Amino acid sequence: MAVTSSSTSCDAFFIISLLVIVSSLFGTSSAQLNATFYSGTCPNASTIVRSTIQQALQSDPRIGASLIRLHFHDCFVNGCDGSLLLDDTGTVQSEKNAAPNVNSARGFDVVDNIKTALENACPGVVSCSDILALASEASVTLAGGPSWTVLLGRRDGLTANLSGANNLPSPFEGLNNITNKFSAVGLNTTDVVALSGAHTFGRGQCPTFNNRLFNFSGTGNPDPTLNSTLLSSLQQICPQNGSGSGITNLDLTTPDAFDNNYFTNLQSNNGLLQSDQELFSNTGSATIAIVTSFASNQTLFFEAFAQSMIKMGNISPLTGSSGEIRQDCKVVNGQSSATEAEDSLIQSGSIDRELNATFYLGTCPNASTIVRSTIQQALQTDSRIGASLIRLHFHDCFVNGCDASILLDDSGSIQSEKNAGPNANSARGFSVVDNIKTALENACPGVVSCSDVLALASEASVSLAGGPSWTVLLGRRDGLTANQAGANSSIPSPSESLSNITSKFSAVGLNTNDLVALSGAHTFGRARCGVFSNRLFNFSGSGNPDPTLNTTLLSSLQQICPQNGSGSGITNLDLTTPDAFDNNYFTNLQSNNGLLQSDQELFSTTGSATIAIVTSFASNQTLFFQTFAQSMINMGNISPLTGSSGEIRLDCKKVNGS
Repeated sequence: MAVTSSSTSCDAFFIISLLVIVSSLFGTSSAQLNATFYSGTCPNASTIVRSTIQQALQSDPRIGASLIRLHFHDCFVNGCDGSLLLDDTGTVQSEKNAAPNVNSARGFDVVDNIKTALENACPGVVSCSDILALASEASVTLAGGPSWTVLLGRRDGLTANLSGANNLPSPFEGLNNITNKFSAVGLNTTDVVALSGAHTFGRGQCPTFNNRLFNFSGTGNPDPTLNSTLLSSLQQICPQNGSGSGITNLDLTTPDAFDNNYFTNLQSNNGLLQSDQELFSNTGSATIAIVTSFASNQTLFFEAFAQSMIKMGNISPLTGSSGEIRQDCKVVNGQSSATEAEDSLIQSGSIDRELNATFYLGTCPNASTIVRSTIQQALQTDSRIGASLIRLHFHDCFVNGCDASILLDDSGSIQSEKNAGPNANSARGFSVVDNIKTALENACPGVVSCSDVLALASEASVSLAGGPSWTVLLGRRDGLTANQAGANSSIPSPSESLSNITSKFSAVGLNTNDLVALSGAHTFGRARCGVFSNRLFNFSGSGNPDPTLNTTLLSSLQQICPQNGSGSGITNLDLTTPDAFDNNYFTNLQSNNGLLQSDQELFSTTGSATIAIVTSFASNQTLFFQTFAQSMINMGNISPLTGSSGEIRLDCKKVNGS
């Protein structure tokens, strides 16, 4: 049963140990999960799963590691319910598009092959979530690792959680954060170390570890815990400002075998990911002793790994009559596909015919990853950058549509929108856009537009700050001119009345829900005195401060921005969680703690329809996140240039050839 190179007596001991482990877990596992769940309805389920994986391994030695990763990423989001496998539809935002999964999660075709084989043998019986559990065990044993009794009986979820998937443990996170995320789903420190040991096989792409190679944590130097020989090798595979498409083994020594070499690698500072190496290099951590014990005793690691896999497989399963048994792992029973949903949106006119989520799939498949990794790097030294980037997208789309006109510098024929009142000395983040564009041009020359860079950067900035993710529709082209006058007149002003702002939103096809939701982007970032000082001393010529401004906040702001001062002071838009994307913006409005006049008017304008929307978002963050995501898609569809209109700028600051 166990796949090891030990003696027969050792194998027997190991099998007994696993039986003890499983027996001890039955008290805490879901009452309806058991090892014989399919014995009467699909007795060959495990054999079918295993044989399909064996066939896949003949042409893809990575597939085992890829399949177990799918099980991990599934169970950590809404529990082990197969939600990761769902594609986009009209009602489902796929977890496949979340940052930890996009362009990296793989093996879906093998899952589909397994499901097809099972449906042929036992129609409507075996769930997709149980396929992931069975495939994980088969993948590990086929690579020489331990076997365990897989508890079965899970059912499949009816939806996905894109936002939750963006909060999966990250290879860039500190050990404390990762431990907390494991703890949140009922897994302990031993589970953290044991399950991390799955990185003993498989591969990693450059974006998952290049943060360690050149400018670790903004120091300007590589990660000091990275072995210098490995560092040199990785810098060749993943050059600075490269495409990010390079790939390397997670385990330097036995990359396709499941063994304990992962842990001996950590002892030599040869862990590939930051999250791996921190298990051994984080001074004083309880994980060090566990790494040491697993490095010296493979049997102990195998036993702990098996137990941790059983525990992870028991995270919030759907059983009994909850959920369903999907007929196709990619779609909830009875739902239309993403293509059909997109076609209906096109027919209704709510999205542009030539914008779609897979526009760069064949020409620049890593575009989203490159954008995200560049922003992650920028965030190490500038916590404001996410809010600044999404503001560029707003200010761009409200003037001539989403055509990146805001990025153009002055030239002989162009008056830059950067010099318009709403942007001068306040719009920022242009250097990061340039860095993104440079990285994209290195990877995919002349392919990704600057307007799509702004759309992708907005989604990445929000999700990296803990906010929602959404499917970014792509295919915009870049404008050939700017409209400074339009920027001065069309961009909503922080000192405007609610009725004026509502009219400006309506002029570009956005409604009141969009207005309130998109204003919620002020839940992170900063603002200068010049955008709110009108409220502090002589509001609307009254000689008094704005009466809707909380007096405690007023006193604080008057110190930051004294009357007749320079106007250079700066403060947080959200008093409570200034760098997090959450719904505190709306609770702030309820306490008269909105910083900008345009913000506070959403709640303080008597009789306005916006009050009820603010109230609902303040009490329900999920509702805000869902509405914000849809409103961002709506805004991103304002008059895009597509087809042969415009151009793909080579440099976002200037029109090609100028």
